[in-house]
Amino acid sequence: MNGLKFVLIAFFVWRIALFLPLFASEQFLSYRQGYDYTNIWKFTKPYEPVSHFLIYPWANFDGVHYLSIAGSGYNNENLGFFPLFPAVIGLTSSLFGGGETFGAIQFFAGFLLSNLAFLGALFVLYKLIKLDYSIKVARLTVLFLLVFPTSFFFASIYSESLFLLLTLFSFYFARREKWFLAGIFAMLTTLTRLVGITILPALLFEFFKPFFQPPFLQPRRFHAPNLRGWTRAILAGLPILLIPIGFLGFALYNHMLTNDAFYFIKAHGTLANSRSVETVILIPQTVFRYGKILLSFPYTQFEWWIALLELATFVFVAALLFIAWKKKVRTSYLVFSLLAFLIPVSSGTFSGLPRYVLVLFPIFIALALTKNKLIQIAYAVASVILLFILLMLFSKGYFVA
Repeated sequence: MNGLKFVLIAFFVWRIALFLPLFASEQFLSYRQGYDYTNIWKFTKPYEPVSHFLIYPWANFDGVHYLSIAGSGYNNENLGFFPLFPAVIGLTSSLFGGGETFGAIQFFAGFLLSNLAFLGALFVLYKLIKLDYSIKVARLTVLFLLVFPTSFFFASIYSESLFLLLTLFSFYFARREKWFLAGIFAMLTTLTRLVGITILPALLFEFFKPFFQPPFLQPRRFHAPNLRGWTRAILAGLPILLIPIGFLGFALYNHMLTNDAFYFIKAHGTLANSRSVETVILIPQTVFRYGKILLSFPYTQFEWWIALLELATFVFVAALLFIAWKKKVRTSYLVFSLLAFLIPVSSGTFSGLPRYVLVLFPIFIALALTKNKLIQIAYAVASVILLFILLMLFSKGYFVA
């Protein structure tokens, strides 16, 4: 079975299986009282076919904001969401006749974009892993990503799919030394999510690494340049300087709207999740805070279990990043992942972390490289169970990440 066929089969099995938790939630759960603002029916009247319980939940929570931005533009309440994903939704919607905000054309444009972007991301991930590892490792990496407990966000109207696709393209073209394409895709990541800017130091490391390696470690086709060669090499890497343009452009837009270039960061502090947007909070302080939550609040509260999930995610991912380093996963991948991990966990809360770590693809490489089969099986079984439960809750207005 070739790589494309494997990815297609794995994707469609995963995508069809994701409907099962929605059937279960419809039978056993009611929509969470007081949280009707988390789905689109707070903003428009229900209409067919989107009103079906198998369809509308894919726009829950942040999906509402992305659709609102795509149809009506920004306001001070949604400036924390970066523009590329809603812009692509809006553009795609216009190609099919436009339609009103939260309408069927816009909904299905966002839904299809997320799913197609994720399918593309899986294929690029497979190709990227094969540059360094066996087919088995590439397949396991794809499968371990698919069964991660919050992987359903890749199927939702969220920016995770697009961000992962752009990130993987950036690294793939960097590995192929096609720096113009790498720079363009990386620049687009900075227009998609805040942590997109972390790809800049990662690609800079990837570019300059051969120049500082001992001759016996350098790639076979690499030749240490003389002065003229250095000049040509640096010119070849100039597209990397394109990367911050997206981030800076959105900062300029924020300045024009609010007179504060970094208002998009402050906007995250308005979400009632105790996130600090003005100072860095040391990780031990946050871990201590979570310890107090788990010891002080009754486990019968839903939020207690979410706090446990967030803390467990932090520990699990931190351990996998360490394993990835021990397994000598490519350093540029680790630079990106570590920085993209540290940004949210240094904000005084692990809220949303089970979703934020989805794009840290080296953690799934680390799992694939683990020689202990029992660990891999235990991860797969536990992840599938959690994926089922979390998607049930998400579909009924319960915040999980």
